Amino acid sequence: MKTTAVAFGLACLAAASACTAVVADSSACRKLEYKDGGVERAQYLPCAAEMIAVLDDLDRQTKAALDGDAQARSAGQASLRQVMALMSAAGGRQLLERWDDRVLTDLNVDISNAVTKYQAFYMVRILDGQFAKESRAAAEAEYQGATRRYDEAKRLFRRLN
Repeated sequence: MKTTAVAFGLACLAAASACTAVVADSSACRKLEYKDGGVERAQYLPCAAEMIAVLDDLDRQTKAALDGDAQARSAGQASLRQVMALMSAAGGRQLLERWDDRVLTDLNVDISNAVTKYQAFYMVRILDGQFAKESRAAAEAEYQGATRRYDEAKRLFRRLN
């Protein structure tokens, strides 16, 4: 029950956060045409490129935030909202369905997993004082998980281009 409540809370936060970022009308993620079994690779890759570009910034900002840069933490949260907005514009939950193109399905799962771990990082408050060591370790673990999943997505995306 506790896990369900946490998952529900994360989903609500994700939905609320994504609404505050704007996706340009010219974004490739706004123009996807879903057909039976997903989106054609040629049409989807420009959208995926936009997501990967934001994840590039997000990863750099998150590393700096982990090192104590408050401005980078704020910028990272904005980038997180931006990538979530792109995912929403691209179809939201449809991105996690099994597409006929299994490689694109794998890419979508990798991107989604990275975003989930970055979300978890930004939910951890890095404390000073009595619980500093524990909060830093939790943030470090989430960052490492996010980076690992982001690297998987980036490798797969590069293979597709």
